[in-house]
Amino acid sequence: MRGALKWLGAAVALLALVGGPAATQDPDSPDALRAEAFEAAQWAMASDAADALARVSARFAQGDDALGALAERRERLLADRDGRERELAALYGVDGEEALRRRAELTLAYEAALDGLTVVDAEIAARFPAYGELIAPAALSVAEAQALLNPDEGLLLVLVNPEATYVWGVSRDKVVWARAADLGEAELSRSVGRLRAALTATGARRDGDPTIDPMIYAGRPAAAFDRAEAHRLYAALIAPVEAAFAGKTTLISVVSGPLTGLPLTLLSTAPAGGPDDAGWLIDRYALAGLPAASSLKALRCWLTVGAARHPGCPTGPALAPARPTSPGLPLVAFGAPSLTGAAADGARGAPADADAVRGDGVLADPAKLRALPALPGSRAELEALAGLYPRGLVRLGEAATETAVRTTDAGALSRARFVVFSTHGLMAGSSLTEPGLVLTPPAEASEADDGYLTASEAAGLRLGADLVVLSACNTAAPDGRPGAEGLSGLARAFFFAGARGLLVSHWAVSDRATTALVTGTFRALEGAESGDPAARARALRTAVLAVRAEPRWRHPAYWAAFTLVGAP
Repeated sequence: MRGALKWLGAAVALLALVGGPAATQDPDSPDALRAEAFEAAQWAMASDAADALARVSARFAQGDDALGALAERRERLLADRDGRERELAALYGVDGEEALRRRAELTLAYEAALDGLTVVDAEIAARFPAYGELIAPAALSVAEAQALLNPDEGLLLVLVNPEATYVWGVSRDKVVWARAADLGEAELSRSVGRLRAALTATGARRDGDPTIDPMIYAGRPAAAFDRAEAHRLYAALIAPVEAAFAGKTTLISVVSGPLTGLPLTLLSTAPAGGPDDAGWLIDRYALAGLPAASSLKALRCWLTVGAARHPGCPTGPALAPARPTSPGLPLVAFGAPSLTGAAADGARGAPADADAVRGDGVLADPAKLRALPALPGSRAELEALAGLYPRGLVRLGEAATETAVRTTDAGALSRARFVVFSTHGLMAGSSLTEPGLVLTPPAEASEADDGYLTASEAAGLRLGADLVVLSACNTAAPDGRPGAEGLSGLARAFFFAGARGLLVSHWAVSDRATTALVTGTFRALEGAESGDPAARARALRTAVLAVRAEPRWRHPAYWAAFTLVGAP
């Protein structure tokens, strides 16, 4: 990554010096340098989420028994490597002979996993080269990216560097490049922090006024959203390349650094002082995000079948995709778990992180889970979805268990077009406690069911869903550690399980507003044309605009939390 950043800096410096028209075949022309810098930026933005999506694309496409055995062996080695790495991290700074002995054992096991991966990857590369390309995707060239875009789509690539932020706008017929010199990583972090400060405690409660939703975090002061700062980011990052998106209705974004924690939905296209309900980026485009530009190829070329494969996909020997052996289901949903805490019109996320529900060991404590607040909005949301999809499978209350998700209904999950989890979402704790989703707790915790679906357990599911909705708090949020991934381990886990798209949240969401947003998204999807590739992004946009039109939900905290991740 450091090498890519260094090369990128040189490329963009040359771009700044050689401006003006030049023949595109000249390797030192602005067009050629812009194209090379576009690829270098992708290498610098490599992420675990993109890797998860590439790996599930490969697994979906394998279709060969010998390759399947190698792929399963590779997945086990990857899981072993990652597990050893986490254990080693937990032992850093621990003194004593036992800790030293354990570190030595883990180091040997970690190195053995790496050696095993080297052997497996070499065999895959020799025997199944197409699969090898899938599990280690190269950066897309400008020409490849343009070929994979639809006529009404634009691609926004934003790389945040310490000294500046670099932006590319790409459509099928145009490429525009810009450098935001005043928005290096530190300044952008401050800007995003200022905006997010108004998104986690908002909507001041006014007793007796039914038009004002209770605030998401009771007891904290309301904060006005800084429209001027939101416009500053739009003017610096999007406006300079927006010529590439002229006439486009859908914008696909790939961002890095602090921007991964801020939905582009709420960037303001109008200066401060205008109406609160106009001048947002969501008014111009249906929006979707990708963990990497190369994910566009994974989603449109390898996670699709037959005629659904994008015409811009490369030609060559195709890998036979896995197909369901029984009829599909339109929807499988779990949520509104049986909890005894007092219901509140607040957030779908309490306590702040997963440590608060941990038991004496690694399992969650069922009593602590059951004491969490009940979610009447979640129940209303799933009941509405059950009405929209009478052929679907919806598990509520006592039926919404971890056993149902991982065992009883696992077959139904694998055949579902849409999957919804509507419940409390908990962020990773300060210990090894993983982020996860709360389900109805059992009487006694076991490894098979402790009432808490962790990220690693979610990764073990087998999905083929067009869209997975994590209708809970902070399901897109990283764990807050320096250098952590912009997309949460929970979201990445569902990509790894096989989701083609995710709808995830960036902060503590309002129970009521989220019910309206999720049900509105699915109602809009019902009216979409069959096979429309932008249907999901447009459906979310329709729901966002409807929620924002409610006076009590005008603040962005209520309508801007959810992001669609995956090709629209």
